Amino acid sequence: MLCQTRFRHPRSLCHRIGDASVTETWRLLDTGPRSAAENMALDEVVLTARSRNAVPNTLRFLQFSPRCTLVGYHQAVEQEIRLPYCRKHRIEINRRLTGGGGLFWDESQLGWEIFASQDDFPRRVEALYELMCQGAIRGLAKLGVRAAFRPKNDIEVEGRKISGTGGTSLDGAFLFQGTLLVDFDVDTMLRALRIPTEKLKDKEIASVRERVTCLAWELDSVPPLAQI
Repeated sequence: MLCQTRFRHPRSLCHRIGDASVTETWRLLDTGPRSAAENMALDEVVLTARSRNAVPNTLRFLQFSPRCTLVGYHQAVEQEIRLPYCRKHRIEINRRLTGGGGLFWDESQLGWEIFASQDDFPRRVEALYELMCQGAIRGLAKLGVRAAFRPKNDIEVEGRKISGTGGTSLDGAFLFQGTLLVDFDVDTMLRALRIPTEKLKDKEIASVRERVTCLAWELDSVPPLAQI
């Protein structure tokens, strides 16, 4: 189900301007659980529409169902994904618009994306990434999680990654996207992605837990995805 609404967003929260009272209308999309193919198609459609000024700046929340792996824009699928395992376990495989490493998504994770005009935000990549992540950090704080930005593009809780981000641009518009690990199936992730180890042992899973975290590990009670 597609949920769309519009809200007034103070531009002064996005970048410094002379009149802090200036506001602009943003669009909020909650596209719910969708397949990898549908979500990737929506990314391309919304980014293209924003580049043509056909839609306003947009915040989208997304989920994936069924489970999937996503390779970065420039990656070779066979080098990043364990194809036999994914096929056997019906884990979809697709390619995203942004670069970076292979990702595993299941129904417990929440994605967030911003589609906006480059004129409304810092042009320097480092400043843009930090600005985008600060919004997610404030959201995590409201859930009771103290997170921090780690350059270049990660959000961490006491040194453990809880959200990775990335972006791309098209004709004056950009897409900035992030993942929020609500829960984390370490075992399946290690088997679906071509992690540089052939034998998955307890110590390797423990190593991942030392470098990554999720809301389920940080909170006594995790709110429903709709509330997050």
